[in-house]
Amino acid sequence: MALDGSAGSTDAEHAAGQPTPPQQQQQQQQQQQQQPQQPPQTQQGPFDALKRYSCYDLLPVSLKVIVFDTSLLVKKALAALIQHGVQSAPLWDSETQQFAGMLTVTDFIHLILHYYSRKTSYEEALEEIDQLDISGLRSLERSLGCLPPRNITIDPLDSLYHASRMLLENHLHRLPLIDKGETSDTIVSVVTQSKILRFIAANVPRVPEMDKSLGELGLGTYTHVETATPDTPLIDVLKKFITRRISSLPIIDDQGRLVNVYEKYDVLMLAKEGPYYNLDMPVREALLRRSPDFEGIHSCSEEDTLGHVLDTIRAMPVHRFVVLKNGRLHGLLSLSDILRHMISR
Repeated sequence: MALDGSAGSTDAEHAAGQPTPPQQQQQQQQQQQQQPQQPPQTQQGPFDALKRYSCYDLLPVSLKVIVFDTSLLVKKALAALIQHGVQSAPLWDSETQQFAGMLTVTDFIHLILHYYSRKTSYEEALEEIDQLDISGLRSLERSLGCLPPRNITIDPLDSLYHASRMLLENHLHRLPLIDKGETSDTIVSVVTQSKILRFIAANVPRVPEMDKSLGELGLGTYTHVETATPDTPLIDVLKKFITRRISSLPIIDDQGRLVNVYEKYDVLMLAKEGPYYNLDMPVREALLRRSPDFEGIHSCSEEDTLGHVLDTIRAMPVHRFVVLKNGRLHGLLSLSDILRHMISR
């Protein structure tokens, strides 16, 4: 006999018609059949992450942003870029209190080609450069018709998907994050293709697509790849950077084997040493002036998986991959190729 009366109340409930365990199970099955089926939970991939995260999410807790005032001398800006190991910096107009564009390696190439076309002597060029500030460089580029018609920026709260689309649609490698106020702008940081892909590699769980090879996904460029040989004049390489809108040029021998890669960043060291002399030198000689901080050449094959490529991007600074086949140049895999694949879904 139960002292607390619980057994007695249970017996009373059963007598009142409380379903027995088999009846209860049948009732639960009927209720489950009447309820709408929930779709299975799918693992979110890169596309979903790009939609979900904002540009702010890319920013570390502590960061520095190198910003140049447009009144700064070009030679000092060049020295600062090399000292900090960066290829670009936002510009600030102190008179208007507004963002004034980006100073990039392309600006220095424009300057080099300008003096080369004028056949200016080294002494004359050096004298002019010593007095040239960034605003003067922008005026020169504007007169040459090689300055972008507008400054493209993005709000820090915009999604990484929106940032990716802007980068790809405007053929940009970097995009300034600008918080626009009523009377003044605030330069927050700069988002790049590399930063976005590194963030995705670090924060998105591995999905089945990442186990597919580059060949299966159709990633990379394998036709009409611009190349040079060790004997190609440096001036031709610089012109290709501008006319073909590329940021690197594989150097191959007469057997198609990869010898080296000449990159836009190499131009900064060239400019530092005096860019207006002997631009007809072979590119192999120019490579001897390469920065000791050169990140190295990253290669892959069509059999490598997207996951393997993303692991490499996460682990070290990468701007592109040289695709090799049987030891020879087969194609190029750019960060743009990977980012375009991710947003295409």
